[in-house]
Amino acid sequence: MSRTTRLAVVAAALSTVLLGGGCTSVVTGVPAADPAPAPTEGPGSDPVKWMDGVCTSLLTFTRPALKEPNFDGAADLPAIKKVLSDYLNTIILGVQQSRAQLGGVGRSPVTGGDETVTRINGVLSQLEKDIGTAKTKVDAADPNNPAAFQAALTDAQATLQKITAPDALADLGALPRLDKAAVKSASCQQLRSLTPGR
Repeated sequence: MSRTTRLAVVAAALSTVLLGGGCTSVVTGVPAADPAPAPTEGPGSDPVKWMDGVCTSLLTFTRPALKEPNFDGAADLPAIKKVLSDYLNTIILGVQQSRAQLGGVGRSPVTGGDETVTRINGVLSQLEKDIGTAKTKVDAADPNNPAAFQAALTDAQATLQKITAPDALADLGALPRLDKAAVKSASCQQLRSLTPGR
């Protein structure tokens, strides 16, 4: 047998073994899934679950913010002042809770998601400050001086009109994998229904 023929036979034998045709050993046991748990954050984790966490956190302040204050029964200026102050305080608390929940969603499964969440948190932080400023103006208003009270409310309203809420669905939707995940997230769909046009 020539050297070339021997090499061809060895190559054929190796090919057979590597492809499993020549394997004679038997592996006992039952096939099982990898026992390591799936990652709960970062690459490899579930983008739908992650997006659901982000949207759930934003719903915490969006719902109370969109619920207009009820002035029924507020028969005088002190009562109106209290209703408005309580309403603004509810939004501030909602923003604080949103930021806390947002901080607990874990690392994004998609590159760019963490940076977007950081930007959203920054907008929420500014939102909290701006609404706090409006509340301070309302709380300082003197209901015994109707003209001054009206001026203070107008000033507070002007502050509120300048506020920009985060558009998380648009920001995160710029990342295709997260955009698809948002469609499958119940919380993201609720957020979308509360903020039409976003």
